[in-house]
Amino acid sequence: MQIGFIGTGTITHAIVTGLLHTGAPFEHLYLSPRNAGIAASLAARDPRISVCETNQQVLDSSDVVCLAVVPQIAPDVLRALDFAARHHVISFIAGLPIQELTQMLGPVEAIVRAIPLPAVAAGKGSTAICPPDGIASRLFSPLGAAVEVADEHRFDALSAVTATMASFYAVLDTQAAWLVRQGLDDASARAYLAAYCVGLAHRTTESDAPFCALVQESMTPGGINEQLHRALSDKGAYAHYADALDDVLVRVEGR
Repeated sequence: MQIGFIGTGTITHAIVTGLLHTGAPFEHLYLSPRNAGIAASLAARDPRISVCETNQQVLDSSDVVCLAVVPQIAPDVLRALDFAARHHVISFIAGLPIQELTQMLGPVEAIVRAIPLPAVAAGKGSTAICPPDGIASRLFSPLGAAVEVADEHRFDALSAVTATMASFYAVLDTQAAWLVRQGLDDASARAYLAAYCVGLAHRTTESDAPFCALVQESMTPGGINEQLHRALSDKGAYAHYADALDDVLVRVEGR
């Protein structure tokens, strides 16, 4: 694939790093000149990566075009470009549905939306793809889990779930602070919890068991896991979490 990136920021850096890290096949990558430092550092890592002088040159050189510009400037950037019928477009632009992209880009081969998460850089991330698309799946499958959905409501729901990153780390911060109050130093608390989380995450990849089954497997009757889980359930902690996700989805969908 001849792959072009319009916008060379965090997402582009993670994807290109992941492609190189996993040895995923590609013919050539073309990067836009925006964020010249990131673009130059990526190009220095492999002779199959080039930095173009303009965004239009990226399009002219590529068949698969990844849109990685921030939503605030996306309309101005995209309307200034001449897309061709051969272009297979994969958009990472949050809040910009396929219908609006179609109006901006004109007749292209396909328009797909995707949400690559930062861990794709290590080949351990997840990417939501809408609609199902062979080219996008082939691009992102080596970088972790590529999950395809048929409609943008489900895609938006997956997008809403990514709002949980900060709260995930906040739970860890709460646990670390508690350990420090029990006499551990910061470094030991962090090291223990980081490895603990890796172990729990690894367990989810060992089988297709539903998460509710893992909840039950983690508890013994009268044990400490059951005690904590019940305490949080009784206080409605999980219900509040779901309610917060509902509110995020409303915002993502612009309702």
